[in-house]
Amino acid sequence: MKTLAQKQSAVKLLTEEFWSKNEIVNQPAKIEHSVNIIDKNGNYKIQVNAPGFKKDEFKIKIENGVLNIQAYTSDKKEEIKKNYVRKEFLTSSLARSFRLPEGIDISNIKAHYKNGRLYIKMGKANTVKQMNKKVKVQ
Repeated sequence: MKTLAQKQSAVKLLTEEFWSKNEIVNQPAKIEHSVNIIDKNGNYKIQVNAPGFKKDEFKIKIENGVLNIQAYTSDKKEEIKKNYVRKEFLTSSLARSFRLPEGIDISNIKAHYKNGRLYIKMGKANTVKQMNKKVKVQ
């Protein structure tokens, strides 16, 4: 038969120590935003694995020959419930940069977002032009 101290210790383990020392639960989620770059038919096609975002959360810029892709989202759903033991909010960010090769026609870059994947298409140009540009995601 367990003593009162043993019973209290078990309750403490389930309530306090379990929630505060669980190493798996306390690890932040890390999402790897993998990228595929395809060279096909005079175009570069970039595919970025980016689930959980909305198209208006992406910021795509070309500055000094570097393609910068950024996105940030935060789940701000308000739930009115009592007796939370633990409540966490989802935030996610993406930041990838690529030095563009010479000969990219940045005046005609297109981007769209569908089913958790960002697609960017840029053509190769005959002449090299250095320009800065923001790209709107469709």
